[in-house]
Amino acid sequence: MGKHYFILGGRRLLFMSLLSLLSGTLAHAYDVRDYEEDAGISISIVRDPGGDVYGGGFESGVWLVGAPLFGELFGHWLVNRLQDGNYYSVGMTIRLKPRTPVAPFVGGGGSYNGLTSNRSRGSSSNEFFRDPDSSYWKGHAEAGVRLWYGGGAQFIEGGYRRHWTDSGRSFNYDWWFLEFGQSF
Repeated sequence: MGKHYFILGGRRLLFMSLLSLLSGTLAHAYDVRDYEEDAGISISIVRDPGGDVYGGGFESGVWLVGAPLFGELFGHWLVNRLQDGNYYSVGMTIRLKPRTPVAPFVGGGGSYNGLTSNRSRGSSSNEFFRDPDSSYWKGHAEAGVRLWYGGGAQFIEGGYRRHWTDSGRSFNYDWWFLEFGQSF
């Protein structure tokens, strides 16, 4: 009985040692530059068609190497007259976008929108915003075009984004965006 336990324990020790060695080798073999390349940073201006939601922000993007897939992390600050408040928005967008001088794109993503201030507590006429301290999650779908200039180092990008809020909320809105950026 004791000898059998030692054999199983020895095999387990050998297996765990090999697994540890293999995982250490794989971890050191992974280099993010083999899979991603920096796509630069940008600043943006956003506004909905009615002028009730507007603001600006920053974005930082990354390309998957050898693929037309683009990921973008963003931070926005927004004045939202529909909610009578000011919000910050932090999120991510994934886009299908070619690497051409004129690059149309489609994408989608999500963000968290946190209330930073409220101008008139509870005065919103929209049922969704009766609780003025409401921060929320939202998803979005977007389409637009990026134009490269300056030898491919700078870009301007414009598009349209449709937003929808998390479950149980009936508030959706759209906005136009314009980004100016620099690729490194």
